[in-house]
Amino acid sequence: MNKIKFYLQRIYRLALSFKKQEEIVWKELKKLHAAAEWKSGVYEKEKYIETIFEISNKKGGAFFYMIYDGSFHCRFKILEDYPTELTTDLFILAAHFNNLLNNGVVIVNVNGHYIEYHQKSDLLIPLLYPSEIHGQLIRHHNTSKDIYSAFQRLVIEQEAPAIIIADLLKDNDTKEDESN
Repeated sequence: MNKIKFYLQRIYRLALSFKKQEEIVWKELKKLHAAAEWKSGVYEKEKYIETIFEISNKKGGAFFYMIYDGSFHCRFKILEDYPTELTTDLFILAAHFNNLLNNGVVIVNVNGHYIEYHQKSDLLIPLLYPSEIHGQLIRHHNTSKDIYSAFQRLVIEQEAPAIIIADLLKDNDTKEDESN
């Protein structure tokens, strides 16, 4: 009986207008944040939520989750401000990540002097499978942590982008081998 109810609910959601679909996903996103009791601010008019999650050892970062243009967006500023003398290396490291990432993009904003990781998914997936919202938040957060630590190594330790990426790939292979 539950399978039929779930199936009918998905058909109903698909038949709704674009605006109603955005409202449903927005309500699901707010419901998830409220149930998890995360430290966050909800901005109804702009349809976004700002949440503080740990990004490295006892250091928090602001994550932004938004619904607009028929998509579910997750954003995190990797660096709020960066030294201009590292601009070339920052672009190289961002390009390495963009070649490796399946979801999302690392953006170097030269005018604003910041770097962000932005993940965007079609609204249809969280509309039909509300539990996928939590999954996307987790994937975005985990990837953000890796990207954040890589850019910290570049800025603080002045490590070469190719070495940073090689170490990250090696660590991911090691984690994969351990889980199998």
